[in-house]
Amino acid sequence: MPQSKIYKTGQTRSANDDVIYQNRANRNGTVLIPFESINLFDISDFTSNRFESGFIVVISPEEYYTNPDTQDLMKARKLKLGVNAILFYETRAQWNEFNPYKNKLSVAEKRTSPIEGHFVARIPSSSSKEEKIILGFNTSSCKGAGIRVAEYASLLTIKSSHLQLEYLFWLCYNSKEIALGAGMTESEIENRIATITTACNNQKLSNTDRLYKTRIIDNAKNTICPLCLKKLSADAFLLNFFESAEKLDLSKEISPINLFYINQLKTGEFNHAPYNLAWGHQNCNMICKETGVIETIKWMKEVVVNTIIFNKDSSS
Repeated sequence: MPQSKIYKTGQTRSANDDVIYQNRANRNGTVLIPFESINLFDISDFTSNRFESGFIVVISPEEYYTNPDTQDLMKARKLKLGVNAILFYETRAQWNEFNPYKNKLSVAEKRTSPIEGHFVARIPSSSSKEEKIILGFNTSSCKGAGIRVAEYASLLTIKSSHLQLEYLFWLCYNSKEIALGAGMTESEIENRIATITTACNNQKLSNTDRLYKTRIIDNAKNTICPLCLKKLSADAFLLNFFESAEKLDLSKEISPINLFYINQLKTGEFNHAPYNLAWGHQNCNMICKETGVIETIKWMKEVVVNTIIFNKDSSS
């Protein structure tokens, strides 16, 4: 089974040392919430266990030191520097004008509250005389302060998504045939399908009407690419995930499979969830990128309409 790829859907994308995000972290890890977006969340999100591994609100030095409303807003959300909030220095001007050391602030290195630090810095070098400033969450044991909040999902949601994603694999029109070719027995296949289907039925993850309306399966209940709507062949999963991929007929044109978002990830919406995750062609996913299928289709419709208008104007 494609467990390797399914497991990776529970992780966030990678990052590098020049940003403050973790590299390939679990989606239920500590989340970084931009201060300017905190109104997108309920106040209870900051006082309850909404985020399983906690959160850190990231504030710009300008916002913290020059906006008189900031302190009141932080108090209403029970936010405090060094406890669950940090300053994030990104420019040399910020560093010079609001120097953290002059204000007796310490570097943050801890992801759990209280984080026992007040700031992080990721400032590029502006000339050969000024080296870049990389402070906080940059050691091998603690790289990155947390994950992007838009990518967060609870452990329970992640497990439910994994179940549904495997369920969708077995809805591929040739999944049984491909699984047989990969070395599974008919009995193993039937047992696995029964186990996954029962689990999905119990958790209400197998609503085929809903899967159809969200472009994840077709009316024949076969898994499809949510953008081009073509049926997905289980060959592509075999290509990516089974160790016995050498059994494939490589003369066929097989498009690798990627994870799709029907509606894009947005801060405060928690869209990494069942019925919003789908399998699709890698090439189609390159068109959607991070926009999500629905927004991409709206854009494509606009392109087609504009093209028709342009062609009419050209011929007149």
